[in-house]
Amino acid sequence: MLFRILKKCFGVSDVADINGNRAKHDLTTINIGKPEGGLPSLLDHEGSGEMVTIVCMKWGSEFTAAHVNALYAGVLRNMDEAFVFVCLTDDGLDLATGIDVRPIPDLGLPERAWRRGCWPKVGVFAPHLFPFEDVVLFLDLDVMVQHSLAPFIELVRRRRHLVIQREWNPDLWSLLPPILRPDRGAQSSVFGFNPANLERVYSDFTAETARIIEAFKNDQAYLSHAVKRRSYWPTGFCVSFKRSCTHYFPINLLQPKIRQPRKAKVIVFHGKPRPWETLVGNGVRWGSKRRFGIGPVPWIKRYFDQADAMLASIHVSANRESQLHLVRSPDGFSQGRLPANGQGEPNPGHVVQGAAMPAAQNLTGKVSP
Repeated sequence: MLFRILKKCFGVSDVADINGNRAKHDLTTINIGKPEGGLPSLLDHEGSGEMVTIVCMKWGSEFTAAHVNALYAGVLRNMDEAFVFVCLTDDGLDLATGIDVRPIPDLGLPERAWRRGCWPKVGVFAPHLFPFEDVVLFLDLDVMVQHSLAPFIELVRRRRHLVIQREWNPDLWSLLPPILRPDRGAQSSVFGFNPANLERVYSDFTAETARIIEAFKNDQAYLSHAVKRRSYWPTGFCVSFKRSCTHYFPINLLQPKIRQPRKAKVIVFHGKPRPWETLVGNGVRWGSKRRFGIGPVPWIKRYFDQADAMLASIHVSANRESQLHLVRSPDGFSQGRLPANGQGEPNPGHVVQGAAMPAAQNLTGKVSP
């Protein structure tokens, strides 16, 4: 399978924008078509009871296709079984080959709920989205996946309920063992669930959308209240970058090195900075006013360099595959079988007369070569 081959090779908002993007890119139907040609959709497991989906979300203009593609590459390097990678979005332009692009379910959200509180994330619990999945694992776009995701999947498969990150405590509480720290509820950067057991999250929310967004600060506060049968990831599965890797001023000037939490499976960048905001030149400052770093972080740069290399490899493989599957259409155009449109049919706009497919966007803002 492609993701195993690549793993061996590499080792390791605005509501107006949203509505405009939906219309521009015709994101009005669920794409359940399986990409042809063998690139990393990786599976035909419907009805098997063993299907895994990794899902992320992108809306508005704060995040780009490059951020989705980098996460996809990180997942590819760290999956041990077949999976589908789904991006729920209002704009699927420039996403890498192999990403299953679907529209964000309609929750009836008011305009302000798209800008604050991450309320669209509740849409991942929509019953029609993942009817065959055994496990759905949600990842925010600003996380770094650095070790196998198998332990997350195995835990969700065994527990069958919502498994989510526990919200981190302020720094002083870290002096105590985790069991003695106050439970601040859920933190929704990384969570997994069995779709069949959480359908009511979506139905309850859509039945009282206005009341809920008034009563709760954000999606994770609502999940903490609404989902009583839940558990947290084991300590160390996910670490907070700003709490585990950076220091407050002026200690950060005395200890400027940003250490890599090598044992963590996922590094969560909540608040400032985003991981790509550390991709700066020497002497350039990033982070918040009181907690910041200066200059590039080598191990973060290496992560995104690996992602760009993997995306380039996927693009080359996709073009080779498309050349092997050119077919002649009735109107005389050569159509590649690999890039599918929303109905699962070949899209003549991607491969015409043997031309190369569009390359995926990477974090430099350019396309992969």
